Amino acid sequence: MRKEWVLPDKQDDRQVQELMKAHQLNALVAELLVRRGYASPEDAGRFLSPDFSELHDPLLMRHMPEAVQLLRDALHQQKRVVILGDYDVDGVTGTALLLDFFQSCGFQDLGFFIPNRVDHGYGLTPASAAEVAAMKPDLVVTVDNGITAGPETADLEAQGMTVLVTDHHLADPQKLPQGLVLNPNHPQCDYPFKKISGCGVALKLAMALRRALREEGWWNADRPEPNLRLLLDLAALGTVADVVPLVDENRVMVHHGLKVLNEGHRLAFRVLQRLKQVPVVTAQTLGWKYGPLINAVGRLQDAAPAVHLLLSADEDEALGLAEELDAINLQRRELGDEMLEAAMQMASGQRNQRGVVVFHPEFHEGVNGIVAARLVERLHKPVVVFSESNGLLKGSGRSIPELHLKDAFDACAEHLARYGGHAAAAGCSVHPDQLEAFQAQFAEVCARRLPHQLTPKLELDGRVDPGQLSLGLVQQLQRLEPFGAANPEPLFACPTPTVPFQTLKEKHVKWQLGESVEMIGWNLAEPMEHALPDQLAVTLGINEFRGRRKVQLMIREAV
Repeated sequence: MRKEWVLPDKQDDRQVQELMKAHQLNALVAELLVRRGYASPEDAGRFLSPDFSELHDPLLMRHMPEAVQLLRDALHQQKRVVILGDYDVDGVTGTALLLDFFQSCGFQDLGFFIPNRVDHGYGLTPASAAEVAAMKPDLVVTVDNGITAGPETADLEAQGMTVLVTDHHLADPQKLPQGLVLNPNHPQCDYPFKKISGCGVALKLAMALRRALREEGWWNADRPEPNLRLLLDLAALGTVADVVPLVDENRVMVHHGLKVLNEGHRLAFRVLQRLKQVPVVTAQTLGWKYGPLINAVGRLQDAAPAVHLLLSADEDEALGLAEELDAINLQRRELGDEMLEAAMQMASGQRNQRGVVVFHPEFHEGVNGIVAARLVERLHKPVVVFSESNGLLKGSGRSIPELHLKDAFDACAEHLARYGGHAAAAGCSVHPDQLEAFQAQFAEVCARRLPHQLTPKLELDGRVDPGQLSLGLVQQLQRLEPFGAANPEPLFACPTPTVPFQTLKEKHVKWQLGESVEMIGWNLAEPMEHALPDQLAVTLGINEFRGRRKVQLMIREAV
């Protein structure tokens, strides 16, 4: 869809000047910081230099002291512990993080189970609970799931197991577990930061347990205290891939996690860096290269190999697993393209509706969410994509900022067998005979909450003149990394160059705008050969080649 380009309002000049002076910043960078809510020199300083001291005390999380005591008892009594993780990147990384840490603590009898999306459904369902019970654990620890599994946790505990739920999803008051729950979004939890990922909650548990074991003198020369900094590579990947806001302690974890990733401590990430030809790991690497590769196996098959990859200490094994996941991701992309084409055709019949619901019996439920997200990008409407699975229709929904999808599902609950999620993304199940009723009610809810078709906005951070750009300015902009949700990469309006462009590999365009400035547009050769756009939206980076560094403008939008 054509977007409305929105340029920012002018910020308070006094605040901009203060930041420029306090942190030796370019005016463009200082104004951007003020606009993003870091108006004082102190706030800007904390943002520019994320420090571990900004991590909140894990004991502030409801039930954390009790959870720590539960794990201490399990450790000292060498009970069998099974981790039940989710099949997405957040759940996989959180599972690997706890397994890694628990092994360092000295747990001897550990296991894990990742549900199969098709066979078991999401999280702690009756089917996955049966699988976990068959593993005969004394203690079950969920990761990135369980907040809506009240009946299933009660069933496991009735069989003699203890269940510790760690999750970050929004709670359904009717389905809350009655036992120990670590979740900043629990209605009774006062933890100061609500937007932490599931893997982040797992890291908080590790932080609290390590401290308690230190206080009791558990660590010694034969069992050294683990350096939790080295687990931040997993926390960074889970946080970025789950698209939680990269602010507050999420920013701290990802900032330092990227340093750990680039230091190459974990074999799995060294292998992925070679396989995907990544010179420097950034948040974009995690979101667009590593995350999809790990996600794909949980979408189409069994996510357990991804956990094994992240914990592997054997290079041949790690390379084999990485190549296997890469091949599955290629299969996922091809399947997604086919499903998107069919879904677009079905959506065209709902062009007058504010919310779109599509279903095809041959859709793969593991790719429903990706297709829904791509439909939202094209239509700027809430979308739910359904497929068929074991007598139910499984749906994945994605939304636009103007509509809270979980709330919309609340309003349609009478037609849903099961649902849960967030404002922007949620999942649900319906019985086949309820699909038509759900579709009608969902369309009605969206029409009521979105009274007219909205035009997507392209939020810009200002204008730039390529002739006035410098390496110093771009380096200052890079201090705002990691970029992601709630801290997007700065995007600037830029006039289309008047000099001719070069064509690269018959698909891409390149302008040389001076000795040290260039502009690249991927896959734009064909449209620009017919007509040049009036204006471009670009991001700014640095291209280094054979020892030479240039400012590189990357075209993101053109009108």
